[in-house]
Amino acid sequence: YAQKVKQAIMAAHDSIISARIKQTRDANRHRRPAPFKLNDFVYVSTKNIKFPKGMSQKLLPKWMGPYKII
Repeated sequence: YAQKVKQAIMAAHDSIISARIKQTRDANRHRRPAPFKLNDFVYVSTKNIKFPKGMSQKLLPKWMGPYKII
C-alpha cells in the first residue's frame, strides 16, 4: 500500500513539473522584448508599490519618474 501511494505521489509530482515547463514555454512564446534602450527615460507604475499607511490610494500618483535606464 505504501509503495502505491509513493508511486502515485511521484507520478503527480512529475506531472506538475511537466505542466509547469509547458506553461513557461507557452508563455515565453508570446513575449516580446522590451522596447527600451540604454539612456531612455521611463515612468514606473505605482500599482504594485506599497506606500506608508495613512496615505489615500486615490490621491497617490499613478506613475513615478522619469527614471533613466542605465
